[in-house]
Amino acid sequence: MSNMSEIGEAIRYYKLHADGGYAEWSKVPCTDDYKMHVPSMGFNTVGPVENEKVIFGWLTEIGAQQELVDIVEFGTYVTCYLKISDKDGGMLDVVEVFKTDGSGKVEEIWAL
Repeated sequence: MSNMSEIGEAIRYYKLHADGGYAEWSKVPCTDDYKMHVPSMGFNTVGPVENEKVIFGWLTEIGAQQELVDIVEFGTYVTCYLKISDKDGGMLDVVEVFKTDGSGKVEEIWAL
């Protein structure tokens, strides 16, 4: 988890402070029309307004707590390995892949 680009560092910082919710996420540079896909929930969102409402609304609803296990940067991709718990005691192992646009902004995210 060392020697990352600025966008990699911004993603790592967010993941280490994810309890700050959308306010912390909004500090990560993203394109205006960045997309997020959560296939297990059927979510395919576009842009900050939709992502805040759908993704962060759902995370708040389930009381999600994220633990960053590892983060790897490879070219224009940043991959996070997470343990996510919910308010009911459920635990998930999640992999998130962030695709950047080459200029230091997130353009697409997959939560698998």
